[in-house]
Amino acid sequence: MENNQSNIIAKGIVKAVFSLVAVLLLLWFLWKIHIIIIYLVIAFVISLIGRPVKRFFIKRFKMRDTLATVFTLFLFIGFFVLMVSVFAPMIYEQGKNLSLLDFNQFQDKIDLLFNDLNTHLHQKNITILDDFSLKNVLSEINLKVVPQLINSIVSVLGNIFIGIFAVSFISFFLLKDSTLAADFMFKFIPNDDKHQYKSVIENIKNLLSRYFIGLLIQVSILFIAYSILLNIFDVENAILIALLSAMLVLIPYIGPIVGWILMISLMMTSGIQDHSFSELIVTARNITIGYFLIQMWDAFVDQPLIFSKSVKAHPLEIFLVIMISGTLFGIVGMIVAVPSYTMLRLLFKEFYQEYKAHFTIW
Repeated sequence: MENNQSNIIAKGIVKAVFSLVAVLLLLWFLWKIHIIIIYLVIAFVISLIGRPVKRFFIKRFKMRDTLATVFTLFLFIGFFVLMVSVFAPMIYEQGKNLSLLDFNQFQDKIDLLFNDLNTHLHQKNITILDDFSLKNVLSEINLKVVPQLINSIVSVLGNIFIGIFAVSFISFFLLKDSTLAADFMFKFIPNDDKHQYKSVIENIKNLLSRYFIGLLIQVSILFIAYSILLNIFDVENAILIALLSAMLVLIPYIGPIVGWILMISLMMTSGIQDHSFSELIVTARNITIGYFLIQMWDAFVDQPLIFSKSVKAHPLEIFLVIMISGTLFGIVGMIVAVPSYTMLRLLFKEFYQEYKAHFTIW
């Protein structure tokens, strides 16, 4: 009796160890191929966005499925090439400005502004900044890390061409065979239950397609608004700065804050050689006001339309999901929270209806 219990315990321990090792190996394997997983996710998103375009080519121009897929993919590639041809010179110029920036002069101007502020406060009998040395604080900050970061980003761009080929290849087959991903998922579903999930998967693809198209429209609107705002104040490389700030909206809630910091930082580093620091401060204030107004429009008009109509979820529901995902998984969790929640919600709804039907019969 004792030997049987010992054997059972020993087998349980061995099974637990093997299970743990298997999980660790799986995580290690997924980490090693994480770049391929990223390619798959990007291709999947492109295929979802391209579905309405492909349907348009088929219905409007009576194209065959393969030809419509090729035209849709070439449309995406052409748009990407156009973006690169427009923004690559701006990225180079912005990096050049940062690399040539005299950081000692930059720190001196900041210190001068701080002294002017302290003098102004003294006139009002406010001495709160007397014991605060801005120069000592700035001496602890390595501002030269900015051009180094730009150079690192540029070096990473060299690997983009491999990614373009991989994403294009995967996107072609996902666009051409719209049931490819569903067929792969059906391999893990019993034959008796496959018919129940076909409509669910189709609903998931439709909702995600509308969601990503909505995000694309949202980013485009913000890009145009930011470009107009920065061009009003003659900011150098306004289009590039507007694009970078608009793309940060993909990070819910904190993205606009980071976008504002990026916009003001690049504006000041680009213009500090040609303008006085006080002029830059006034420009930064005006841009901040305009940025705030644009964000109000985005928060109360764009986002409710995207989330309510594409995802069909209440804004409070979306807020809680994003906050929980951000707490558990960080920035990446916040980005993937809404599409992941959309899929899980539809699957849960199907399970609930099935359970309710069985319960009623019982």
